[in-house]
Amino acid sequence: MMVLQQMLIFLCLMLLGVWAREKGMLTEDNQKQISALVVNIAYPAIILSGVSGNGAHMEGAELVFAFGVAIVVLAAAVALGKITPYILGYEKKYHGIINVMVVFTNIGFMGMPMIHGIYGADALIYMTVFLIPFNVLFYSYAIQTMQPAGNDKKKFRLSDLVNVGMGACVLSVIIYFSGIRLPYVLNTTIQMVGGLTAPLAMMLIGASLPDIPWKSVLTNGRLICFVMLKMLVFPTAVLLTLGQFVENQILLAVALCALATPSGNMLAMLAALYNKDSFLLATEGISLTTAVSVVTMPLVAYLVGIG
Repeated sequence: MMVLQQMLIFLCLMLLGVWAREKGMLTEDNQKQISALVVNIAYPAIILSGVSGNGAHMEGAELVFAFGVAIVVLAAAVALGKITPYILGYEKKYHGIINVMVVFTNIGFMGMPMIHGIYGADALIYMTVFLIPFNVLFYSYAIQTMQPAGNDKKKFRLSDLVNVGMGACVLSVIIYFSGIRLPYVLNTTIQMVGGLTAPLAMMLIGASLPDIPWKSVLTNGRLICFVMLKMLVFPTAVLLTLGQFVENQILLAVALCALATPSGNMLAMLAALYNKDSFLLATEGISLTTAVSVVTMPLVAYLVGIG
C-alpha cells in the first residue's frame, strides 16, 4: 500500500532525526535555524513545484470541485473540533487547543511530501487548492479560537495572511492558470529545493521526540482518547462519507492528508504566544499524534480504500 510505504519512509527519516539529535548534529539552536529554512524556503518551493512542470492541467470545473471538497473537509473538521473538548470533558481553558488540534494538521510538512511521493509533482495542485483556505483559516480561526476571552485578545487582520507559504500558494495559482512555463534552470532549482522538505521536516520532528515526557503522555487516558478520535475515528468517518460523492483518488488522498496527518507543529508555538496554559497539552498532543501517525494513517487509508 502506497500510504504505508510513504509513512515507513517518514519513519526512517524521523529515526534519522533521533539519531542526529543523540549525536549532537541536531541541537536546540540549529533546529530553529533549520526550521526557518524549511518554512521559508523548502516548503514554498515544494508548493511551487506542483505547477512549475509541464504536466497536464485540470479543467476549471475540476478545480472548482476540488475547492468545494476542500471547504467541505475543513467545515467538517471545524465542527468536529468544536465538539471534541465536550466529548472528552476538558476544562474550558483547554477547549481552544483541543479544537485547533483537530482542525489544523501537518498537511503541509507531511501531507505535501506524501502526495508528491505517491502521485508525483503534478498532483500537488490539489494540495495547493486545499492549502489556500487552510492557511486563511489558520491565521484567522486558529489564533482567535486558541486565545482566552478578554480585552487583550488579538484581533484578526488581513496582514496576518501575508506570509511566505500563502504567497507561494497564490503564486502557484497564478502560474497554473496563466500557463507560464518556467525556464529549465529555475524549474529544476525549485524541484530540488522542494525535495528538501520531507527529509528536513521529518528529521526535525524526529529530533524533537526525545524531549517529550513519554511516560506521562502514555498514561494520560484522556489524551489517548483524543488521539483515537482525531487520528482514526474522525478521518475515517469523514472520508467514508466523502467517498460516496468523490471518485478522484488523488483528491481523496489529499483529504486524507488534511484530516489524518498529526496535529500541526505550529500550534505549540501559537499556544506559547496566546495561551500558555495550553502549551504543555499542545506539545503532548502534537507529539503523540505524530508518533502514532505511522500506524494510523495507513490504517485509515486501508479502511476507506485509498492507496
